[in-house]
Amino acid sequence: AQWYHRRVRAPRVIPTLLETTLVGNMGKIMKRLEQEEFTIVGLHLSRTDRLVFCVQAENAVYKMSQLVGPPDLKEAKFNHQFSLRASFASQPGDFLAPVSYTESVDLVKEHFPRGLCCPNTLDMQAEGIPHSYIDEVVDSTLSRGLDSKPCLLKPLLQTVSVVFPPDLLKPVKQSRLSPASQLITLIQNCQFDVVGARLMTIPISQFPKFRSLFKLRTEICQTFVNRPCLVLALQRENAVSCFHQILQGYSNNNSKKLLETYGHMMLTTPNRNLNVDQLRFFFDHLSTRCKDQIK
Repeated sequence: AQWYHRRVRAPRVIPTLLETTLVGNMGKIMKRLEQEEFTIVGLHLSRTDRLVFCVQAENAVYKMSQLVGPPDLKEAKFNHQFSLRASFASQPGDFLAPVSYTESVDLVKEHFPRGLCCPNTLDMQAEGIPHSYIDEVVDSTLSRGLDSKPCLLKPLLQTVSVVFPPDLLKPVKQSRLSPASQLITLIQNCQFDVVGARLMTIPISQFPKFRSLFKLRTEICQTFVNRPCLVLALQRENAVSCFHQILQGYSNNNSKKLLETYGHMMLTTPNRNLNVDQLRFFFDHLSTRCKDQIK
């Protein structure tokens, strides 16, 4: 009976990693993950520009190795045309993923030591992977500073904070894509550069400051309770003052419909001082490519 139980138990829903240097394709990579029915439970951008996704799925390690494709790019393009390496990579190191269960567990713990934005599972518990992560980086005292260096070639370069609420992270049934992944793809098509990225669950103790920074109604705040949101720092000329106008100006019929349906749900501000405080609230570092640095 014990052998039979082992054979028929449900497949393990475990986390694994995808690490990439291709930050400019973040939205498109998110869409591919969603199409393959991975759930993103952790995400951050390092100072050295490595974007790390932690995802869950049945048989996640095998599924991810298939999605990434072989290290030989010629083989990837010839035999695995729909792999990430075939679609986006110019060198094998552009995408890295663990090849074994043990390696996956070790890397998840290394990259997300504080935990993942997901409920506990028996497998995660058995492997000692922390869960239900409540963010500890957000800082309502705004004790961190922002060092801004002028860019002589692009004097209008600005860094804007944009929050994608929990409801934008849920895949839509018909397409299997989340509004967030589609909006980020549009944003990157509009030449915005991702210089900070964090998936987080905002602690309830930080809600008063969060609410005041974004002038939020109580019912909007309630949608963030114990649910992860995605926060991006985006760099572009006039990024703060003209964020929504830039998106509208670049949009075609499909993206116009996307913006009409979901654009108003992205949280941002055209007020420069308020935007600086939002960056200081959410981030303890930004990419070295960013003209603004958190101190």
